[in-house]
Amino acid sequence: MKNVMLFAGTTEGKRVIALLERFGIASYVSVATAYGSQVLGKELSFCQVLVGRMDAQQIEDFLRQHQITLVIDATHPYAVEVTGNVKNACRACDINYLRIVREQGAKLENAVYFSDMAQVAEYLCEHEGNVLLTTGSKALECFTHVNDYENRVYARILPIEQSVQTALCAGYSKEHLICEKGPFTQQQNVNMLRQCNARYLVSKDTGDEGGLPQKAGAVQELGISLLVVERPKEDGITIEELECYLQGLKADRSKE
Repeated sequence: MKNVMLFAGTTEGKRVIALLERFGIASYVSVATAYGSQVLGKELSFCQVLVGRMDAQQIEDFLRQHQITLVIDATHPYAVEVTGNVKNACRACDINYLRIVREQGAKLENAVYFSDMAQVAEYLCEHEGNVLLTTGSKALECFTHVNDYENRVYARILPIEQSVQTALCAGYSKEHLICEKGPFTQQQNVNMLRQCNARYLVSKDTGDEGGLPQKAGAVQELGISLLVVERPKEDGITIEELECYLQGLKADRSKE
């Protein structure tokens, strides 16, 4: 019986699945898109992958119907709405909730930090030069407020139809889209920045897992600016702490 549910979508999600498989804990794994399912891999013995976004009510209904007793949230650090929905559903069902948090590194000396995307867009309106966005397709609409964005702003997005359509609907031309999947090396970042003739690279504070060091190295090599959107502050546990928790859970179940 599967009474554990994982909300995945990040590098941490893949690592949690590896733990669930290693300990033989039957679980449901929720991902938003088919692409997310492909990233997780196909050779899974204990984890059943579910594809499709769910709102708070749908999550709550699923948890009740499948008698879930533990939810692990390994969604992206910036997926605030999804995490809020999962938390609310767990609270309504009185279910144990574990949030996996990405380790927060020290701030980069050669980066300018902002609290949200809107602040970055406002900054770019006051500064000239081309921009390479590496913040994902969901953030593209915000940067249409940058003056002359059609000519100045380039976006690196996933090579999937949904992301491309989001970009085109927001007014970005195909010539200003770099549709590639990471991880990217420092040299690849350098090449893309040169291709865009960029003076600014915009990134989320994704840490080592999201390739932030490689971006920082690229902008330093080219002598341009790195603009970073700070990560939302949240409480939770690390992958290492989860491993200990799941090991204990597996031991308890083996005694039943």
